[in-house]
Amino acid sequence: MNKQLFVNRLARAGSLGAAAILLTSTSSVYAVDLKPHRAGSYDVTTLVTSSFGYGDNVFRGSDRELSSGFVSVKPVVQATKETSQHRVAFEYEGDGVAFFESSKDNYLSTTLGADYTRKLSSSSEFGLGASYEDGNSIRGTDITEGSNGDLEGATEFTRKDLSVDYRVGSEKVGPSLELGYVFTDLEFDNFRQINQGRDYQLDKFSARLGYQYSVATKFFVELNHSDFDYDERAIAFGGELDSSEQQFLVGVKWRLSRLTSGEISIGTTDKDFENFQDPGSLTTWNVQLEWTPSSRDRVVVEGFSRPFEQAGTGLFQDVSQASVEWERDLSKTLSVRGSLTLGSVDFGDVARDDDFDSFGFGIVYKPSRYSELSLDYEREDKDSNISQFDFDTNTVFLSYSASL
Repeated sequence: MNKQLFVNRLARAGSLGAAAILLTSTSSVYAVDLKPHRAGSYDVTTLVTSSFGYGDNVFRGSDRELSSGFVSVKPVVQATKETSQHRVAFEYEGDGVAFFESSKDNYLSTTLGADYTRKLSSSSEFGLGASYEDGNSIRGTDITEGSNGDLEGATEFTRKDLSVDYRVGSEKVGPSLELGYVFTDLEFDNFRQINQGRDYQLDKFSARLGYQYSVATKFFVELNHSDFDYDERAIAFGGELDSSEQQFLVGVKWRLSRLTSGEISIGTTDKDFENFQDPGSLTTWNVQLEWTPSSRDRVVVEGFSRPFEQAGTGLFQDVSQASVEWERDLSKTLSVRGSLTLGSVDFGDVARDDDFDSFGFGIVYKPSRYSELSLDYEREDKDSNISQFDFDTNTVFLSYSASL
């Protein structure tokens, strides 16, 4: 899956609900090596992650809390074919979750993707990508946040993405240009009474002009323009939520040997509504930092501040979030990891403000190169000035990943 579609998937998760869904987030930063298989001219890899766990408030209720055990299975299959001029990749990803205390909330999600990259010259390349997701988000998140005592079942949606990108410029000292276009179609498949007017199509254009100052440092200016076209009138808001966003960022990207690498950018986002009052200019920033203080330790810091489409409250959400992940090898087969996330959500014209945080700690055992066993604990908290959105939840789960 190409980088742009991966970013789109993260953006979709944010537009449906800013808080991370930690219950099913069992991927390990100590990912196992993928065992390759040859099928004709393609290299095929598979990875299956299964988890068994327990949560004391699995649907993030405020007044009503449901404790339940759960089991999840996530298979991923990738097929790639690469030459000096072309790269073709296909991917299947599944996600199935069953709750012991609420079978109505069980769900199965499927994502299919493909991308093609053509190297036009030593300094330029062209890419195409497509993905289809028949997805779900668990009760108590997204549009059902704060109402999980009245609704049962996951929110079902269908998402389609198409992307085109072009890059020209040397990786050595000198200028570079990256251009991109993404089309997204998002449709909700259930809870029509509250999801009416929330289906939309998105056209996003992006351009990044960079200058490689040295082998280790690159400066850039980035421009993004997004158009959100909603299918129908949203009853809760009295009109269609059509809007556009103009984003301007300046930043720097660096890599200093193996010790540290990262990217920082800052700028503004202007959001314009067709049928509602526009907010003021919003400060936008992005941070990605990887630090390796020793051969046994790795620290990753990520953060952002940017608007997302609304998920039930307000015309949009202005989300700020920062996270840090740390991992340490105790031996060749045993590792520990920890994570901390802090964030806030401003709902613009609505008198609601949320602060959220999450903490996680895990122990990882790798019995072989192609398998991994982990035990994790995660805690989420949300503090809102509207009490129905307050919650806290603790989850512990045992996961096993294997490349077959």
